[in-house]
Amino acid sequence: MTSATLSTDDIYAEWRKRAWLLGGLIIALDIMLIALSMLIAQQFRRRLAMEEHLRLMVNTDGLTGIGSRRALDEAAGIEWRRAWRNQQPLSLLMIDVDHFKRFNDRYGHAGGDDALAAVARCIADNIRRPGDYAARYGGEEFAVLLPNTGVDGAIAVAEKIRSAVESLAIPNAGSADQVLTVSIGVATTEGRARFANLRVFFNASDEALYKAKASGRNRVAITADEGQRRQVHSAAQEG
Repeated sequence: MTSATLSTDDIYAEWRKRAWLLGGLIIALDIMLIALSMLIAQQFRRRLAMEEHLRLMVNTDGLTGIGSRRALDEAAGIEWRRAWRNQQPLSLLMIDVDHFKRFNDRYGHAGGDDALAAVARCIADNIRRPGDYAARYGGEEFAVLLPNTGVDGAIAVAEKIRSAVESLAIPNAGSADQVLTVSIGVATTEGRARFANLRVFFNASDEALYKAKASGRNRVAITADEGQRRQVHSAAQEG
C-alpha cells in the first residue's frame, strides 16, 4: 500500500509539474500575442497618421495653407458631376493678384510670399459654406469653387474678396491704386448646359479674369455670354 501510494503521488507530482510548465508556456505565449497585437496596432496607427499627413501635404499649398492645384482638380471634378447630376448651378472664381511681378521686384520674394498668404486669408475668410473650396491655382493666381451658387451669389462673394484684399492696404507702388489688389473672373454653369466640359468651364473663368484685367484691374468681371444674358434679361424687364 505504501509503495502504491508513493507511486501515485509521484505520478501526480510529475503531472502537476508538466501542467504548471504548460500553463506557464501558454501564459507567456498569450502575453507575446497581446504585445505583438499592440505593436501591430501601434504601427498601423502610425501608418494611418503618416498617410494622412502626406495627404494633407499633397492637398494643401505649403505657402498659403489653402488647397493645392491637385486638390482643386479633384474637387472640381466632383462638384462638376454633382452639378450636372442634380441640375444645380456651379460657380468658379479665378483670382489674380494685380501687378504681382512689380510687387515682387520692389518688395522682394519674402514680401511677395507674405502678400500671397494675406490674399489667401482674405479668400478663406469670405467663403463660409462647407462645400465652398479655395485653392492656389499657381503663382499669384487662386481659384474658388462655389457649389449650388448662381451668378449673382458668385459676384457677391467675389466682390467681398476683392474688397477685403484692397482693405488690407498693403502698399504696392507699382499699382495705380498704390495698394495690393486682385482681379476676379466669374463663370457659372447650370449642370453642363452652357459648357461642354470642365476644361471649357475653367477657360471661361480665365477669360472673365482677363476681361477684368483689361478693364482696369481691381474689379470683378463675368463671362461674356453671362453678361449678354443679364443685359437681355434687363432689357426684357424694362420692356
